[in-house]
Amino acid sequence: MKKNIVFIIVAFLVGGVFGWCLHVNRDVFSFGDGPLCLDGEVPDKHGCCEGELYTDMGDLGFNCCPESGGDCFPPIR
Repeated sequence: MKKNIVFIIVAFLVGGVFGWCLHVNRDVFSFGDGPLCLDGEVPDKHGCCEGELYTDMGDLGFNCCPESGGDCFPPIR
């Protein structure tokens, strides 16, 4: 019985340290670490680059469309 209690305490401590490490490192990976636009800039909050409009295309969902017209495509995530 004593071994089970020690195992539970050790497992709890290891899990706590692992969880703490994940919590501390969560801000290391930000949206800026993801894919970039062709000009090297970070997409806006919708995933569209400069010169693109976040557009509701009905059944196709929301897409980024060039302001000057042309093909629309899914936002960068």
